[in-house]
Amino acid sequence: MPDMDPRRRRESFNTVAELYAAYRLAYPDVVVADVVAQAHIASGRRVLEIGCGTGQLSVPLAASGAQLTAVEMGADLAAIARRNLARFPGVQVEVATFETWPLPESPFDAVVCATAFHWLDPDVRSTKAAQALRSGGVLALVHPHHVLDGNPGFFRDTSRCYVRWGLGDDPLWLPPSPDDLPAMYQELDARPEYASVERHRFDATRRYTTESYIGLLQTDSLILGLDGAPRAGFLADLAELVESHYGGEVSWRTVYEVVLATRR
Repeated sequence: MPDMDPRRRRESFNTVAELYAAYRLAYPDVVVADVVAQAHIASGRRVLEIGCGTGQLSVPLAASGAQLTAVEMGADLAAIARRNLARFPGVQVEVATFETWPLPESPFDAVVCATAFHWLDPDVRSTKAAQALRSGGVLALVHPHHVLDGNPGFFRDTSRCYVRWGLGDDPLWLPPSPDDLPAMYQELDARPEYASVERHRFDATRRYTTESYIGLLQTDSLILGLDGAPRAGFLADLAELVESHYGGEVSWRTVYEVVLATRR
């Protein structure tokens, strides 16, 4: 198995910032709408986004008219986010880890984090997010679950590739079904800083060509742990599989979980 150190894995995204911008899709409209509505994000509201990446969620947040401050630990990712947000002059993108970033004196109306909260220090993330919020403000988290769809044969085939290249140890691995997904970030339910926690789920299936699927895999932190030659070999095997067995196109079903915690 490649190096699985969590810090190195979360730092790896910055090494492929341009690929991240090209192949990581925007969040489904229904997910964005739920975050905006439930966190009461609107013109003039002060919003902090943790781990903005290249701005996949930042752009619609800024488009709401919110006063957005985004914190991103990767300098190259942050540079692309600034480029994507250039038409919103009030937006700030700062390069820092959330754990070390000094909170401003004025609290935020909402704190948002999409596909990044799990990378944060669990001893810091929930408490510091609460400290960043005003009373009644909302912490909104988005977590994608990859789930079993109507093509289990594809997962069996790819699992064998993962095992062959040292990225897994179960050639029969399958993702969970939507009914078997655990609730994310249950730590929030027990935190005294939060008065209530809600969870909403949205199902989306997206199609990928061989090129876009391999591009997406090149931004996966697990795969980035492989050295150059093994990584190229693994990706070539996956590309050949998609082309020869699946006609050059595959689907990927995702359940997006939106977790909403209101500051006491």
